[in-house]
Amino acid sequence: MITIAAFGIGLLLSAIHFGGLWLTVRRLPRCEQPRLFFWSSYLGRYGITLWGFAQIISYGPLPFISAFLGFYVLRTYALANYCGIGILEFVKVKRPEWK
Repeated sequence: MITIAAFGIGLLLSAIHFGGLWLTVRRLPRCEQPRLFFWSSYLGRYGITLWGFAQIISYGPLPFISAFLGFYVLRTYALANYCGIGILEFVKVKRPEWK
């Protein structure tokens, strides 16, 4: 049961981390102090992510692996769908066509 909850927490941590990155990239050109905004966003995102994983690792290695898998799954899904590559094209292997 804790491994399922850890997977969900990994999804949440990934959404916070990469959602914050997306917001940072979108707002950075309009900032009055871009360096301060970039570094505060960077430290905030990584601080929340590392704090979340530190809390999960106290429950053992299996919940940690489950949370990391949730983090990785959402990251891969977001890359495949929001970076110009469809999910099927992301994993498809090109084969030569027969004529």
